[in-house]
Amino acid sequence: MEIASSVKTPLSQTNVKSQKSRIFLLLSFGIPMLFLAVGLVLQNVHPFGDQQILVVDFWHQYYPFLRLLHEKLQHGGSLLYTWDSGLGSNFVSIFAYYAASPLNLLTALVPETFLRDAVTLVLLLKVGFAGLFFACFLRGTFRRNDFSLCIFSVMYALCSYILGYYWNIIWLDTVALLPLVVLGLVYLVRDGKCRLYCIALGLSLFTNFYIGMFTCIFAVIAYCCLCVCYLRWKQLPMRTLAMAGCSLLGGALAAIVLIPTYYALQLTYSVNNAFPTAVQFYENWRTLAANLISFHEPTSKDGLPNLACGVLPLVLIGPFLRSGRIRIREKIMAVLVLAFLVISCNCNVLNYIWHGFHFPNMLPYRFSFLFSFALLTVGYRAFLVVLEEKCRVWDLLAMLAVTVGVFLIAYNVQENRAVYWTAALMLLYTGIMLLAYRQIFGKKMLYLAVSIVLAFEMFQNVKLGTETVSTSAYTGYPASYTDVENLLEQIDEQDETPFYRTELSTWYTLNDPALYGYRGVSQFSSMANENATKWIRSLGFPASEAGNRYYYGGGTPVGNAFTGVRYLISRASTVLDDSAWEQIASSESCYAYRNQYDLPIGFRANASLLEYDPNPEANPFDNLNTLFRLATGIETPLFTMLEVDSVDYEGADALKNSYGNYTYHTDASAESHSLQYNYRVPLDTTLYGYMNLQDVSNITILQNGVYKGYFNNGKQGFIFPMGTYQGADTASVSMTLPKDAVSGLIVLYMYQINPDVLEQGFAALQNGGITLTETSDTKLSGTLTAEQDGVCYFSIPYESGWHAKVDGVKTEITPIAGEMVAVPVTAGTHTITLTYCPKGFVAGACCTAGAVLLLLAVSFVQWKTGKRLLQPVPEEQAEFAVPEAVPEKEKAEETES
Repeated sequence: MEIASSVKTPLSQTNVKSQKSRIFLLLSFGIPMLFLAVGLVLQNVHPFGDQQILVVDFWHQYYPFLRLLHEKLQHGGSLLYTWDSGLGSNFVSIFAYYAASPLNLLTALVPETFLRDAVTLVLLLKVGFAGLFFACFLRGTFRRNDFSLCIFSVMYALCSYILGYYWNIIWLDTVALLPLVVLGLVYLVRDGKCRLYCIALGLSLFTNFYIGMFTCIFAVIAYCCLCVCYLRWKQLPMRTLAMAGCSLLGGALAAIVLIPTYYALQLTYSVNNAFPTAVQFYENWRTLAANLISFHEPTSKDGLPNLACGVLPLVLIGPFLRSGRIRIREKIMAVLVLAFLVISCNCNVLNYIWHGFHFPNMLPYRFSFLFSFALLTVGYRAFLVVLEEKCRVWDLLAMLAVTVGVFLIAYNVQENRAVYWTAALMLLYTGIMLLAYRQIFGKKMLYLAVSIVLAFEMFQNVKLGTETVSTSAYTGYPASYTDVENLLEQIDEQDETPFYRTELSTWYTLNDPALYGYRGVSQFSSMANENATKWIRSLGFPASEAGNRYYYGGGTPVGNAFTGVRYLISRASTVLDDSAWEQIASSESCYAYRNQYDLPIGFRANASLLEYDPNPEANPFDNLNTLFRLATGIETPLFTMLEVDSVDYEGADALKNSYGNYTYHTDASAESHSLQYNYRVPLDTTLYGYMNLQDVSNITILQNGVYKGYFNNGKQGFIFPMGTYQGADTASVSMTLPKDAVSGLIVLYMYQINPDVLEQGFAALQNGGITLTETSDTKLSGTLTAEQDGVCYFSIPYESGWHAKVDGVKTEITPIAGEMVAVPVTAGTHTITLTYCPKGFVAGACCTAGAVLLLLAVSFVQWKTGKRLLQPVPEEQAEFAVPEAVPEKEKAEETES
């Protein structure tokens, strides 16, 4: 990648403060915004239709967390912790990954009703800033100030990476900031100025530490290129020392989120990775190279890396390699960097390292925007040479050679329609350069012709990108929102206790607590605590460590008690477990229920609970029996199994392997495939089932052959309530298999609950419940009376940020199975206080404060003394072949000065 200066007269000596000098930056900001806005309007995005940009994880994750931040900003609350996600979560880590964009502060100015529209505007602003900052990079690096800035900035802001992943709004800040980071390196190496690099790198890491990691790696690559372009050997030590120091200072500026997030990451599933044992390549090289062309759908979820950034830089590769005005060292560095980035997209080892020693589950090649940046930089360097040398015959021949090469590579590999259009535009650009060569086109006409062709290309790419990413319905998101809010208000009016948890009977997103605004169980986050996920899965709730998710799915009285769920809201129907839930309110077709076996967030349990070691892979009813026995001391099992009485097959058959485990096979000639398992109930009781079966959307519950209800069958198995039955009743679980199903495994358990054991155990646990006197986002305090020694169990996921005091004395937390908070207590009445501060937050805050003070001190000293820590490289080292295009008016002003 070549990013060298090309000017004799420093930009600081021109009239950059004039309106004329700013217009190209403003255009670079506004044009990409306009193009993407038109694309969204064509997709009927609100307020120009009834669609919204929330899709995939934006729908499930990003918006709920943005709504959570919006609530904290508008109504107050700590940014360190939240109860509205996953039984309680470290909010610093959520903020660092999902919501740290400074532009999100703008959303605090609008009511929640318009939050989704505000988020759409924020997206457009991020794309605009990508164009603006790339223009700043080109202007500062090449010391140009003309319309060429706009041409290449639009291609960066609307490259296929952004058009395919714009729904992944949390990444775009760092993508936009990359040009400023590299420009900061240019200033550091060439001019001896360090401040921009420090600030831009720190902001890049702050806005998203994950994508910021790519920027850090690329900064090292860019620095090596700059050293080759600008420095002599004797200048390397001081510049390298300065670069290392500024990099540390930039990291320190973001340490307030980086250090606590680092510790939070140690609790996630993603830290458990194995380095690849062998080098492998994913794709055919020709297939990879064919993805450079325009006019094809970008990768939005899974597929090839998004490498395309416009046809013009492809055409200019020829002149770049041909021109004698561009030094050999620049060409070698450019080829090496571009080749390395392409190989990184195709090599499993490099891909693994780039992604932080981790293979992403979806959204591959997340660093591919770096290739677009490098290619556009190379293209701009060649464009300046062609522009100022008035395009030669050899340049035209080189452009034609590249056009033929691109056509041969992509033909019958990429969509031929895209190949034809790309080749046509490459020939068109070559024709424009020919007209410039024959002096038929002057510089203004050349810019106009290139702009017209580019506008056509960008519009088509934006249209394809927005169609590929798609949209979701604006109205009705979230489902039954008004009714749920009404019920939450009614619950709050009826319940005077300072803390309780609520859940939805069926999930809408996997982050319903954050989306609707209540203290709940569910969470889907890359920062999810793996130990909390295991605990939730062992209780029979749907959860997946690898999927970074756990969420509410009905559950049992034990599961609800040990997660502190007091209220349940049903958006469509009544709950089946009527023995455990009492209806207390309604709003339209939504109902609110109170748990009859509710336990507070903390309660005294037997000390033997510390011996509990749940196995998430085991039968969840066995885990619940063990948990209930250790907590209460009651030896009689709470749940006992029911054997299958009969099975009804339609177009399928199943073989029993062991209790609850079956292997099914389908009849290929049958039109439909279904299975129904029937259980004869021996006595009056309440039943609970557990099923794990992939690709089945719904589980239907029948009582004596009559429909009773249904449950969504997620990708994770979970316990679902079957309802109350009388002796001799038949309870049935029915499922329809996919049409293309051939064979598979079914896990289906059926258990009845012992009501006497339930009443006895819960009475003992309720007597030891904590009475809270003080609650906040980071503190819980209350009194508890223990009839005998034991532990106070809290339904709070454990992490080292929690600290406990019993009767004012600091007490060590003894987490249950290393997963949930528990504090030892002796017989008697005690005051227990829990406080939270993320591990590493204080150290991070001190590092950030120190870095800010140091940066201010250095800037002050330089201002007072007028001296820099580093001297700029001599004029002859910073001078490259292409002269600057300075407007005539500015030349005159410069001469006068």
